[in-house]
Amino acid sequence: MKPNKKLVVFLTFLMLSVVKIGFAQEECGAEPPKDYGNFMLKRLTSISNAKALSAPVSLPIQHHVSRNSNGSSPAVSSAEIQNVMDELNATYAPMNISFYAYGPTRFIDNSNWNPTFNKSNDSQLVQYEVTKAINIFYFTEVTSGSSTICGFAKFPGTGNRAILDASCSQNGSTSSHELGHYFSVLHTHSTSNGRELVQRTNCNNAGDFFCDTPADPRLSSLVNSSCNYTGSGTDANGDQYQPDTRNVMSYTRKSCRDGGFTQQQQNAIVVSLESDRAYLLDTTTPPVCANISNFPYSESFESGFGDWTNTAGDDINWTRDSGGTPSNGTGPSNGQNGSYYLYTEASTNVSPPGSPNKVAILDSPCFDLSNESDLSLEFGYHMLGTDMGALEVLVSTDDGGSYSSVWSQSGNKGDTWNQATVSLATYSGSVIKIRFKGTTGSSWRSDLSFDNIKITSTTTNPPGTCDGITSFPYRKSFEPDFGSWTQETNDDIDWSLDSNSTPSSNTGPSGPTHGSNYTFTEASGNGTGYPNKTALLTSPCIDLTNETSAQLSFDYHMYGSNMGTLEIRTSVDNGGSWTTIWSKNGNQGNNWNSQTVSLSDYNGSVIKLQLKGTTGSSYRSDMAIDNINITSGGSDNADDDIDNLFSGKISVFPNPITSGFLNIKYPQTSRTNESINITITDFLGKKIDVLNSNTETTIFDTSNLSQGVYFVIIEGKKGRITHKLVKN
Repeated sequence: MKPNKKLVVFLTFLMLSVVKIGFAQEECGAEPPKDYGNFMLKRLTSISNAKALSAPVSLPIQHHVSRNSNGSSPAVSSAEIQNVMDELNATYAPMNISFYAYGPTRFIDNSNWNPTFNKSNDSQLVQYEVTKAINIFYFTEVTSGSSTICGFAKFPGTGNRAILDASCSQNGSTSSHELGHYFSVLHTHSTSNGRELVQRTNCNNAGDFFCDTPADPRLSSLVNSSCNYTGSGTDANGDQYQPDTRNVMSYTRKSCRDGGFTQQQQNAIVVSLESDRAYLLDTTTPPVCANISNFPYSESFESGFGDWTNTAGDDINWTRDSGGTPSNGTGPSNGQNGSYYLYTEASTNVSPPGSPNKVAILDSPCFDLSNESDLSLEFGYHMLGTDMGALEVLVSTDDGGSYSSVWSQSGNKGDTWNQATVSLATYSGSVIKIRFKGTTGSSWRSDLSFDNIKITSTTTNPPGTCDGITSFPYRKSFEPDFGSWTQETNDDIDWSLDSNSTPSSNTGPSGPTHGSNYTFTEASGNGTGYPNKTALLTSPCIDLTNETSAQLSFDYHMYGSNMGTLEIRTSVDNGGSWTTIWSKNGNQGNNWNSQTVSLSDYNGSVIKLQLKGTTGSSYRSDMAIDNINITSGGSDNADDDIDNLFSGKISVFPNPITSGFLNIKYPQTSRTNESINITITDFLGKKIDVLNSNTETTIFDTSNLSQGVYFVIIEGKKGRITHKLVKN
């Protein structure tokens, strides 16, 4: 019977579709430079003599994520970046190589590259590269010409980056594959210097130059779901191929590339790291700049600009002032700390004119965080004016070559000094510059200001360092404003003050329970106030180091047919991580309710509280809080407070530590012979190990700890104390 042409075409298309699904984006766009064969022939001696790394090394990776020009639609999420890190750390672990994030993720806002980036634009990525880190760029789709590819990497001598397609970065092997190229390794099916024979008689000068990788005919579409080779090809001598279908540098199915690297491939990677990419190991080069290395640091411009400078190339300058700016209805009347502050003059009758949309940039000196691991930036800001613009804080790790935004606010914030806290934990070990960028609004009513800059520790505060709430009982009922409680910037909406009913019907309270004001979340506006919009309000530090029976009480109102969730959260590391200690969700009726929550778990600590409100599925989800009280019975006996019990006799050493054993020493006489529990956690509070000891010195093996910040929490029946531990 004569075949049906349409049926043949359909079946052919179906087969090609199956192949595309099974081997989608199979191609890698990495291209070795010309004469790479001679390069590898010269390197073979080094590879054959290569030794394993004498000690584990951790290499920095700077992640760059593509977004649209307006900052929307990032190619990958932070969780997906962590998946890449997990994959790389697992694949390269046999070589004693691990990886860490060099700095916060950087974003490339360019709609021409998002969602599709073509390899022809590769050279333009140089401007974003960080010199002493592996640069990984993520795009929603990567193409080469008209073909879609999984990515590509630059071989030694051609660049310092790898480019990944977002979906391929999550398949468990492509990221490792591309870094293999970055460290000089070719595809197992390479033919740039001739095709390798099955008998391997030419394995030293053809194929991928490695004799422990079998000859490979290029495995695209030749491996089944059981990872078995299904081809029948032969080499130039007629010998049938028997390739390795699990090598990470092959074109086997991505799910099959779980065999890692062969020994010779590993040797090549180590040699390339120690020669071609030695800058990744450079920890001795002095910082580019290191003006300030002692902390805490403060500057409130009482004697001038200090080490801060107005930057050339912007529109207007920051101006130092006291006693109020020249314009009415905008700007502060005094400094937050002392008399002076810095502000942008937005008037149009000055030269150059200050509005509309004029930019003022102030740059800091260099801050050397090489020996720091737990700092935060704090400052006061004032943004009063009906046509207010925006204030932004940016950080540079390359001496001002490029900056990343870490904080921003815009719009009228009222005639008050607000407080901002920005964690610098991700810049630990780096040398940074900080930039304040002010953009005026649409008229002269947009004088914005900042003052009272501080860079201080963010980890558990030792006794006496809290300058917030230190005496009890304490009450906060938002009279006349938020005071030292701060609106967070990483949420969706703000908490608002009100004294009567909220603007929406059938939701919210009709008035406060104490004083004239209460605070609430305004849920009006589909897409702006609801659904599931989060508001975060954070207290100043609360010093419970001398308290034994602290408790929190408050009134809450959750009336509305589509009510969301209200949470009370605590932090012991100045906002680095949060724990929910109370929550309520759903409609609780048109009445105020009272709640008491014990804070006894935080006796002896310095904490912060946070109100977290998440709106529901409609505008009928205004929730409110009022009459916050913190009370305590105090300490009846000094011995009941663990800080007094241990009284400076605890020592945790060596600290910082690079390897080996950590000693945790506390004299027997200082703890009345009781058994002590010791918990080791990471920076986010994840438990690493728990020790129990009734001896004077406890030893902990740190060999399994990665570089970073940890906490040693020592607990007895009468309390606990926390020590920070740094692993270098």
